[in-house]
Amino acid sequence: MPGRPRDTVRLTEDERATLLTWTRSRTCSQARALRARIVLACEHEPTNTAVAQRLGISRDMVGTWRARFLTDRLAGLDERPRPGRPPTADDDTVAHVLVRTLTPPPAGARPYWSTRSMAAGTGLSQSTVSRVWRTYGVRPGARAAAGPRRGWSLPEQAGEWIGLFVAPPVCVLAVRAVRNGNSSSTTPGSRLFGQDREAAAHVLAVACGFATLRGDGEAPGAGHPALRAFLDQVRSAAGAGAAVHLLALGVPAEAPDDLHDQDRSDRPRPRWYRPPTPAAWTDEIRRLAAAGGRTPREAAPDTPRETAPDPHRLRDALLAWSTSWTPAAAPFTRVAAPRPSYDTPSIRGRDNDSNPARARAELSEETRPTPPGAPPGAPITTDPVVGLLREAVLTGGHRPGERVRETPLAARLGLSRRVVRAGLRALAEEGMLDPLPGGATAVPGLTAKDVLDLYALRASLGALLIRRVAMLGPEHLAPVSAALEEVRAAARDKDHARLREVDLWFQDALARTADLPQAARTFEHLTSRLRMFVTMLDMDYSQAFDTITDEDTAVHDALRDADGNEAARLWRVKIERCVRYMIAQLPEDDIAPHLWATLAGRPRLG
Repeated sequence: MPGRPRDTVRLTEDERATLLTWTRSRTCSQARALRARIVLACEHEPTNTAVAQRLGISRDMVGTWRARFLTDRLAGLDERPRPGRPPTADDDTVAHVLVRTLTPPPAGARPYWSTRSMAAGTGLSQSTVSRVWRTYGVRPGARAAAGPRRGWSLPEQAGEWIGLFVAPPVCVLAVRAVRNGNSSSTTPGSRLFGQDREAAAHVLAVACGFATLRGDGEAPGAGHPALRAFLDQVRSAAGAGAAVHLLALGVPAEAPDDLHDQDRSDRPRPRWYRPPTPAAWTDEIRRLAAAGGRTPREAAPDTPRETAPDPHRLRDALLAWSTSWTPAAAPFTRVAAPRPSYDTPSIRGRDNDSNPARARAELSEETRPTPPGAPPGAPITTDPVVGLLREAVLTGGHRPGERVRETPLAARLGLSRRVVRAGLRALAEEGMLDPLPGGATAVPGLTAKDVLDLYALRASLGALLIRRVAMLGPEHLAPVSAALEEVRAAARDKDHARLREVDLWFQDALARTADLPQAARTFEHLTSRLRMFVTMLDMDYSQAFDTITDEDTAVHDALRDADGNEAARLWRVKIERCVRYMIAQLPEDDIAPHLWATLAGRPRLG
């Protein structure tokens, strides 16, 4: 039986355009969009029953919004104050509860905030704090969980997080796409957050919740200079030819197309992914964090806490920005520093060793004959078990500071735990691993200070050994020449993984040729540790084939000419470039430009 006709809804052109905009908007609330659809349907359907059947809702709901629109027009579709006690937490209070999770918890409490400690610190009830956290998906201390992929989810192993843009109601995370399916061994958020992915996911959840809470204003559109600048920065940080994924919340639908129309470059276009709700955006962040591998908590219980650096720089910056935020405030933008190529000089100056004009003039293109036999410089191991363990540890995907477990290695290699334990101790004596109490071993920590410490000693000791090689004369250079040919062969084959290994062989060949056994042994111990650093960072030398070959050739030719001072100077050019390139792979970005020169000094130029 058809329903009784109701009052006819007649819309003006402006009202119809506004209602259609609400139904198509990605930032409009679902409740307002449904009310707009009800009113639009009432224009064509005379009865509430027909509208209810068409939209799959109740007749009472249709009658309510038809009556309100006829009475107050568009204003009647706004929310009205509901009966009952007013909420105890206004927007400022909710923002305070969200942002305070970025501060350290009270002394003597858990390592992270709980609803109980937050309630005690804010004067709210524990249920109110819990409701706020659930609404915005904030869960301090929660483990990253690998949830299911959705239609708007990023690809598996999407890559490293390289940028964050927050301008309420917009929140965008930029992720560098993995090249050729090879994910880096670094943590997804390492250049922005350090190694702690769980803490990174929490910081991003707070950023998303704050953007949603304060998002009453107009979202930045395609013409917003801050959004355009952010996209340019993240594409530079990703590197030449690398694609960028953008996990975006609150960005107007037309913004990406307009931004692409304005970009006339040949760079790959960013790929936009749009979770429908803030909770979905936060869940996707936790899924990406969980896909990155083991967390610091899953490492050995005796792993030092400082081996998993806290994302304090971005966290503190977001805390300062959010506590002083106003609607007129500039957007919060953080972009990881671009990874420089190996060829990028880091210190320049007229008297500097690495001045390109001075160093490049000395590079020789002349090739040397290849001696027969296997190349020297490779690690010397009298015990084959130690060699097996060295390779197993290097390919095991260990994190800095992580304990090396004996049982999995024993099962993998078919050896007893006693033999594996003895072999790991031998690797610790080499310097490749760190000894722990009780006979255990761990992967060395990896910070900028560790890199500077290693290279400062390596630079000085290497210069001493190279001067000694020059004193012995060119007739002793056969092992060095053989190692150099291995470097050239790897460069010709464009095999960057082998290049980084045979380059270390070349350096160890220099040390062994010097005929200073104790100094050479110490140098090789440093090489073992450096080999572990290079493996953990998955150093990419694909753009450095010519540079490394030229550097090694220049050192070799200076030794052939018995010019020890020039060979030592060229060695410093090489070491300085190496240390700067390795530090650039770390999440720490506060290394003073003069610190390396202060630690290692500068050689006297003749």
